[in-house]
Amino acid sequence: MDSKSAIPPEIKLRLRITHEGEDAFGPGKAQLLESLLETASLNRTASAMRMSYVKALALVRAMNAHFAEPLVALARGGPKGGGAQVTETGRLVLSQYQAMRLASERAAQPTWKRIRRLLKS
Repeated sequence: MDSKSAIPPEIKLRLRITHEGEDAFGPGKAQLLESLLETASLNRTASAMRMSYVKALALVRAMNAHFAEPLVALARGGPKGGGAQVTETGRLVLSQYQAMRLASERAAQPTWKRIRRLLKS
């Protein structure tokens, strides 16, 4: 038996929010916010996500630029160190994004079931 045939087919939806022709929010930025909620550190989040600090900082700045209020508040390092806090707006955007993603997955299920029957077994 082929090892690939043991893996059941699945649907993967990637929901993205665009603003002014750019990705304002999507799966990667949602993951970044989720990690920041746990770590409160952009450096630790970048490390956990296997990306450079510079890339993580660029993602935070891009998110903040697209929303009326920042999603992440950054504090520079110093005697007590820096930090990155997800703002109330950031928490709201994250929870609403997750709700949209779940609703999209639920809405796609009936069609996905019909397509799945048409796949090779």
